[in-house]
Amino acid sequence: MSDWLAAPRTELAADRILDGVRSLFRTRGRAGVSGVGMAEVAAAAGCSRATLYRYFPNRQALFVAFADREAQRVVARVWRERGTVTDPAAALLDTLLAVLAAVRGTEYLAVWFEPVNAGVVAQLSDSSQAVEVLASQFVASLRPDLDPAAARRLGRWLVRSVVSLLTMPAEPDEERELLRAFVIPFLAGLDDSDSNPLFRSTSV
Repeated sequence: MSDWLAAPRTELAADRILDGVRSLFRTRGRAGVSGVGMAEVAAAAGCSRATLYRYFPNRQALFVAFADREAQRVVARVWRERGTVTDPAAALLDTLLAVLAAVRGTEYLAVWFEPVNAGVVAQLSDSSQAVEVLASQFVASLRPDLDPAAARRLGRWLVRSVVSLLTMPAEPDEERELLRAFVIPFLAGLDDSDSNPLFRSTSV
């Protein structure tokens, strides 16, 4: 325990706690991530409950931090593995499909999208600032014509679209077509932005 508490950086200590969360989700997630308690997390991380609460004041904050970290890792991994971009729209479609595949192929992430965990995922999709920032930055890089508020709204819509497909998966060909027909036009700037309220410069 003392070695754990001697971690040189706050980030290192928080990461170790989140690693404990990851191990619990791997073994317990299919029964419901909401059943994972703070005492179990402390035990898995090898720290006291007091130390756990020092970094994460409640379970919601802990789950949001886990979602933030893992979302950034998935996006970074997919981005590193992407091929040469020749057709931007096709590359964008492949990127989104790769994100879906990466989440589904990672056991401790896939369990979040089991029906038993739908309520928790719905809350996290609205609470994770890191996920929102990632999505907004992604949209802004694709659509420099949008003002920040519009990019943020489109980013939120993108997160909800991806979460919907993860929660209610379709056949691979159907998912590709859904993304191609209803998501890519907005992200690639192929839509009629002037007539769509999603892109109007209103406050949020």
